[in-house]
Amino acid sequence: MGMRLQSGLDARQLMQMLGRALHGEEQQWKPLLLSADGPEISAVQRDDVAVWLFRLNNKFHFMPETGALAISLLDRFLRHVKVRPRYLQCVAVSCLYIAAKTLEEDEIVPITVELVRGSQCGCSVAEVLRMEAVILNKLSWDIRAVTAIDFLHVLHALLMWHTPHLLDALSNMTPSDHLALLTRKLFTCLCNHEVQRIRPATVVLSLLSLELEQILPSWLPTIAVLQSMTKVKNEDLIRCREMIAGHLVRRRQLMTGYSFKECQQLSKKRKVEQTDTDEIYDSIKRLYNEEEKSAAWASCGSVVHQDSDIEMCAPALTVCAN
Repeated sequence: MGMRLQSGLDARQLMQMLGRALHGEEQQWKPLLLSADGPEISAVQRDDVAVWLFRLNNKFHFMPETGALAISLLDRFLRHVKVRPRYLQCVAVSCLYIAAKTLEEDEIVPITVELVRGSQCGCSVAEVLRMEAVILNKLSWDIRAVTAIDFLHVLHALLMWHTPHLLDALSNMTPSDHLALLTRKLFTCLCNHEVQRIRPATVVLSLLSLELEQILPSWLPTIAVLQSMTKVKNEDLIRCREMIAGHLVRRRQLMTGYSFKECQQLSKKRKVEQTDTDEIYDSIKRLYNEEEKSAAWASCGSVVHQDSDIEMCAPALTVCAN
C-alpha cells in the first residue's frame, strides 16, 4: 500500500477519496424516473437536451466535471419540478451556468449575455437569470454533488495503481489518453436516461469492465478488486454492463480499436478511431504527471473539443417561450 502514482497519491489517499465519494453518493443520489405520458418532458427530450448540454460544455471550454455537475443539477431539478418542454433548454443552460460558476475559474465563466448568445438557447438574459434563481431555490442551494466523473477519476487512478503495466502493451496510449477516452464514453452514457437510474459507482465500474475486456484476457480479477472497493453487487454490475454496452453499440462507441504493439496491421477504421483521443485534457496529463511533476488531483481538465464526441444527432429542441 506504500506505492505511489506519479501524481503523488498513494493507495491510502485514493481509498479515502473513494470512501468520501461513496458516502456522498449514498447521501445524495436518487434515480431519475421520468413519466411516460403527461405534459412534462419525455425521456427522449431529456436525453436530447443532455447531448446539447455536453456540446455546450465543450464549446465553452469547460471541464468535464462541469458538464457532469450540470447534468446532475438538471436531473435533480427534473425530479422536483414538472418542467414543460418549452422551458427545457432554459433549465439546461441555467444548470450549466450554475455548474460553471461553482467549478470553473472566474476568467473561464462567460458573462450571462455571452452564455445566452453562444448557446443559442433562444432565451433572454433575464429568463436565464430568473431560471437560475428558481433552480437554486428549488435545490435549496445544495449544488455540489458526487458525480460519475468523480468516480471515474478515483477508480481509474486505483486501476492504474493496482495494474501499473495495464497500458504497456498498447501503442500510443498513456494514462491520460485512456482517461480522456473513458470520459468521452461516460458522457455518452450519461446522455441516456436509463443509465441515470443506476448509481454512478456502478456505471463507472461497468464502463471500466467493458474497456478492460478489450485489453486484458483475464480482466475479471482486476474488476473484482474494484468491485469489492465500491461494494457493487454482481447482479447490478451485470445488468449495468448490458445496458451501457447496448447503448455504446448503438452509438458505435463500444469497441475502442486499441492498437497493440505486437499488431502491425490495423484497419483504417481503427486508426481513425485511435486518433480521436490524440488531443488530451491538459489537467488529465497533469494528473498522471506527464507534463508536470507537481501535479495535483483537483481536476480532469479542459475537455477535448470535438463535436463528434457524442454521436447522437438530437432533433431540434423547443426553445423557451418569451
